[in-house]
Amino acid sequence: MDRLTIECERYPDFSLDPLIPHAPQNGSGLSERDAALAHALYDTAVRRAITISRLAGGFLKQPWHGLEPSVQAPLLVGATQFLFFDRVPTHAAIDEAVEWTKHASGKGSSGLVNAVLRRIAGLVSRDADGTPQRRPAWTNSRDQLPLADGRALVLTAPVLPGEELSCAAVATGIPKWQVDRWADEFGADDAIHIAWHTIATGPTILHTPTTPSGIPESSSLAPHDSPAHRVFVGPRAGLAGLLAEHPDVWVQDPTASAAIGLLAPTTRGTGFQPVSPPARIVDLCAGRGTKTRQLLVKYPDAEVIACEVNQDRLEDLHKLAREFPGRVRVCRPEQVAEELAGACDVVVVDVPCSNSGVLARRVEARHRCSQQQVKRLNEQQQEILTLARGLLAPGGRLLYSTCSLEHAENAEMAGWATRALGLTLERELLTLPSGGPGCAPSEYHDGGYAAVLRSSGG
Repeated sequence: MDRLTIECERYPDFSLDPLIPHAPQNGSGLSERDAALAHALYDTAVRRAITISRLAGGFLKQPWHGLEPSVQAPLLVGATQFLFFDRVPTHAAIDEAVEWTKHASGKGSSGLVNAVLRRIAGLVSRDADGTPQRRPAWTNSRDQLPLADGRALVLTAPVLPGEELSCAAVATGIPKWQVDRWADEFGADDAIHIAWHTIATGPTILHTPTTPSGIPESSSLAPHDSPAHRVFVGPRAGLAGLLAEHPDVWVQDPTASAAIGLLAPTTRGTGFQPVSPPARIVDLCAGRGTKTRQLLVKYPDAEVIACEVNQDRLEDLHKLAREFPGRVRVCRPEQVAEELAGACDVVVVDVPCSNSGVLARRVEARHRCSQQQVKRLNEQQQEILTLARGLLAPGGRLLYSTCSLEHAENAEMAGWATRALGLTLERELLTLPSGGPGCAPSEYHDGGYAAVLRSSGG
């Protein structure tokens, strides 16, 4: 419990406010096994916090958000263990939470934690031998909690909301307004599937394009539904070695890699006009360089400029540049804007976004996303698009991509670029998340959006 550091400070739009969970740090003195458990507890507690707070709220005399962080934390971690972990005895999880609370907050608070956790535990339906009852699949019923392995934990009573979207929101730990917005955009069935998808543990997927070096057959690799991808199923320690041996193979979800694929030749007007390979490409929001690496492999004759504002990520980009000597230039966005205005064939902008298409991987993002946050992000996205527009040569192409499902960050932003920046939308692709809890890893991919826009002339 004490490995889950809790800071009592506020964070904008964080729905657990004032509780700010921090992941266990590597090198914290834990054994490998205990460290793995600590990370799994953190991940699941954050992922299922809305669910647990709703269950706890039925046994509290004050609102959940009125509780001190030193009470919220043991309630979350204690309930996480006996609701969502098979091998943690209920009494052990409760006893540990109570003891931690005594030291952190006093005996009065520990009594509250003890009482509420026991009441939550009483909601779990059990067989005669005390084993929690689980159904093979979740059906969005009021007496079920979906599990990451595809099964559903059975409750003793229909305590979840009766309306289907509200029930799904609470059961999966997604804010209700978010599920409602997905339903408005994609329909109720897809909205519920997206919410359910977020409780899956995303597999490690490798992008393995056809290259001269190829990649050997290995028991650590399994097929993926996307031919250019494989699922890494081996020991974690072996992943770094495989990637070091094959620089033309990298970790990347098929949805993310499909964005670069949109740069392939397209039909313009009434006839097919081939697009010349770009000579100069700018990756304006390069991050840690995943798309930069993909661009280097896809366009081996192009000069690639990778831009970033974060110092740690800039260091990662410099490491990437050393893998591809003479082909990558690393700099800050303002530098390239000054030196290469109107001189770039392709500009890639993988913009900061709400991450609503990758909530299975970014577990904390479900607590950050809000309409206010999207509005702030839209302003930043417009600034980046404007900067990118200034870099384009006549006839140059701009690839705009997000890992979001929000219309305001996707099609609306592409539409803004056509109106405000004089670009022409050539093609766009919205991908909903696929796979989910208990599904084959080969079916899994994230959600996201990409659009190609062209400047006039050329």
